[in-house]
Amino acid sequence: MITHIQVATVYVSDQDKALDFYTSILGMSKCVDMPLGPGYRWVEVAPDGAQTSISLARPADPAQTLGGFTGFILNTDDVHAFYQTMKSRGVVFSQEPTAQPWGGIQASFSDLDGNQFLIAQRTS
Repeated sequence: MITHIQVATVYVSDQDKALDFYTSILGMSKCVDMPLGPGYRWVEVAPDGAQTSISLARPADPAQTLGGFTGFILNTDDVHAFYQTMKSRGVVFSQEPTAQPWGGIQASFSDLDGNQFLIAQRTS
């Protein structure tokens, strides 16, 4: 039986810069940072207490592209506070906090490589 999602991948151009962005700017914690042979490195970050982490990987083939919607919807207890804090840290948002038909509030932001994430707050 599957119990949870362990790791999901986001492709990045520079693992050091991405690691700094996800930890210093977004506030995630580094879970793993280890070499995987010549020229390869495995890096994972996650919010504190999360079961699922995000692998920050360099693309290994042309099908693995940078930028665009990741499909990741991150959760917060206060999307407006997250938005204000991240804007002050230079995070680029393509959508400000907006009420949604499903009853919550969401915003959309990008990392350094244009990978887009939704940040959502459930209000009901």
